[in-house]
Amino acid sequence: MAEESSGNRGAKNQQTARAGEYYVAAELNRRGAYAVTFAGNMPKIDIMASNLDQSRIVTIQVKTKRSGTWHTSIDEGRPCESRVPETAFWVFIDIGSSKKHPEFWIVPDWWIRNNIHKTHQDYLNRHGGKRARSPKSKHHAIDEKRIKQWKDKWGLLDVF
Repeated sequence: MAEESSGNRGAKNQQTARAGEYYVAAELNRRGAYAVTFAGNMPKIDIMASNLDQSRIVTIQVKTKRSGTWHTSIDEGRPCESRVPETAFWVFIDIGSSKKHPEFWIVPDWWIRNNIHKTHQDYLNRHGGKRARSPKSKHHAIDEKRIKQWKDKWGLLDVF
């Protein structure tokens, strides 16, 4: 029975991730960009989007949640410098059942990678250089407070 519930959770997570990708692609198209999903076939890229004449193309990694925090790996964190022009983004989406409409945060790739790295390093510094409970875990949670400045920043994509 435990295997069954674990499998259901995995399927539910995949459904949540896929729904988030479709919501983001739909929102991009609704706003006037072209967007295509890759449904797991492109490592680290869930969506590519462009402006109408395809003179600007951006890649997007989507992180979706229904509740709680978004999940990623500490391997995604690293010191990065801002890029001009920025062409890689993460879109965090909350599709929680209590929401009437999905909520979006559009974050430059370099910024979130720096943030994951710094947040994890700060955590390690507070815990003697290692994870307090699961030293081998690479899990990293991201809550809304950390990315609040990026809410609805669709203009950053510059594809409309």
